[in-house]
Amino acid sequence: MKRKWMFVITIAVVLVLCLGMVYYFWHKDQQEKEEANRVLFGKYVNTAGNLHLEMDSSKYNRTGDPHDIELTPTNLTYDLLQRWEAMAEAIPTIEYPEEDVEQENWLEVFNTLVNNRPGMEVTSEEITKGTGEGSVNSMAINDYLYKGTVYNDIFREFLEENGIEGPDQRRLE
Repeated sequence: MKRKWMFVITIAVVLVLCLGMVYYFWHKDQQEKEEANRVLFGKYVNTAGNLHLEMDSSKYNRTGDPHDIELTPTNLTYDLLQRWEAMAEAIPTIEYPEEDVEQENWLEVFNTLVNNRPGMEVTSEEITKGTGEGSVNSMAINDYLYKGTVYNDIFREFLEENGIEGPDQRRLE
C-alpha cells in the first residue's frame, strides 16, 4: 500500500512540476512578445516623429499589434524626402531608399536615414570646413533634410553649385 501512495505522490509531483514548467515558459514567451511589441511600437513612434508622418494607432489600441499602426506621409514628409533625394544625387555616399519610399515602407525608410547619419555628419564637416564662422557644422545636411535650414554661406554655396537650392530659394536662417 505504501508503494502505491509513493507512486501516486511521485506522479502528482511530476505533473505539478510539468505544469509549472509549461506555465513558466508560456509566461516567459508572452513577456517576450509583449516586449517585442513595445519595442516595435517605439519604432513606429520614432519613425513617425522623424519622418513627419501622421500616425493612426486606433486599430493598434484595439488589437495591441503594432503592425496595425498606419503611417501616412504629410507635406513635411514629402519636403524632407525631396531634400533627401536631391542630397543623395549630389553626394554619392548618401543612400536614398527610392523603392521603400514608393512602397511606403516607412520603417525601412527611417532605418536608411539613420544608417546615413554618420556619413552625413562627416560630409557636413567636410563641406563646412572652410566657413571661418566658428566651429565646423557636422549637422548641416541633417538640419537641411529635416527642416530645410541652411546655416552658413559655404553650405548654401554647395547647395547652389549642385542645383539643390538657387539664390532665389534661400531660406531665412
